Amino acid sequence: MNKKDFPTPNFSALAKTIIKDAIIIAEKEAVNFFKESFFKQGFTDTSFQQWESRKQPDYRPGGAILQSSGHLRDSIEVANKNNNSLTIGSYAQYAKIHNEGGTLNIPITKKSRKYFWYMYKQTNNEKWKWMALSKKNHILLKFPKRQFIGHSATLIKLLDAELKKHIEKQYKNEVMR
Repeated sequence: MNKKDFPTPNFSALAKTIIKDAIIIAEKEAVNFFKESFFKQGFTDTSFQQWESRKQPDYRPGGAILQSSGHLRDSIEVANKNNNSLTIGSYAQYAKIHNEGGTLNIPITKKSRKYFWYMYKQTNNEKWKWMALSKKNHILLKFPKRQFIGHSATLIKLLDAELKKHIEKQYKNEVMR
């Protein structure tokens, strides 16, 4: 027997391939995991936390929370990446208030009153009429926390499992050459 019968795998090249592929796998899995929150109507960290229901009836009966147009869900993407880290974020301007909850103090202008009248004529919902006739100069909107993106122990476990499978597959391919 000689060395050619038992070639040594190129572990350096294998490591480079695995590192390059790991960031691609993490990107795909993380973005899909966070988008899945919209379909499950809640966020999974160590356990599933369902989103708070609406207090008022929806103008779209049966419509899912945070999914009127799908823009917020579709705005989830890779915000920053390098060889050592990956950051997933959303480019939607209103993503933070929905993800973390909070309040907004919105001034009522002539333009907004016109909009309220328009919505009243479209829907015949008294809410819009009273908003248009209101003597207030501001409306205070409270948004409950409906987290869809953030640190998740479940995601970390999922990534560990996917990366382990990928490493084993790459190792077997390299050894079988």
